[in-house]
Amino acid sequence: MEVVRIGGGDGGWDPGSDATEIEPHDSPGDSPEFPLVLVIWRDAWFDFEELDPEDARADYLVSTVGFLVQRGPRFVSVAQEVLPDGDGFRAVTHIPVAVVEKISPLRESDEAARGDLAAP
Repeated sequence: MEVVRIGGGDGGWDPGSDATEIEPHDSPGDSPEFPLVLVIWRDAWFDFEELDPEDARADYLVSTVGFLVQRGPRFVSVAQEVLPDGDGFRAVTHIPVAVVEKISPLRESDEAARGDLAAP
């Protein structure tokens, strides 16, 4: 199991200087810091068998649900789990902003706390 600490400097994922750092919170279910969201994004793929452009796969939209823990200029990071006592996150998906189609809050309180999340 790998635990990721956003901006923790302990060997975990480093968001870089251009990302917005958000500190972990002890009770994520009650915190507007980590709203539950649905992120719809266009997946990348490779194909061993594609012989011409007509064989290309149509747009492949992926849906990821989780806690929005990072929203920087290059990546949106969604965690499946927020750990207690500021121990970070588990199962974090980092999605390039360029492929994000839509970010939707999953609870009314999250929408009010975070504002309009629809635009990447």
